[in-house]
Amino acid sequence: MLLIENISLTARAKADFEHAKAAFRAATGEVFALVWVSEYKEAGGEAVPGFARGYMCGPLYSEGLAAPWTLARLPDGSEFVFMPRFQWSADEHYLVDKQGPLFAIAPAKKQK
Repeated sequence: MLLIENISLTARAKADFEHAKAAFRAATGEVFALVWVSEYKEAGGEAVPGFARGYMCGPLYSEGLAAPWTLARLPDGSEFVFMPRFQWSADEHYLVDKQGPLFAIAPAKKQK
């Protein structure tokens, strides 16, 4: 699994990320992860109006994790796993941001 360290949190994401990380209680074999959520539907199958795709914090079983899963280490030393939704570059710096209920990860130059 690739280890990346050219990543940090925006001020907007920091509090929610740190709260989720502090509340995380791993069961045996679980790791803290940002997991991609591509859709959100009501119980009847209808799409939830206004839903925007992104990453949510949660547990992920570590057994068998391999590429394309990536281990991210933030400047404070905390770690999480995620699956990049774009081609990763060692020459870029990436930001974890949050503008709604879910997180986004993108190159710093593409953040607004």
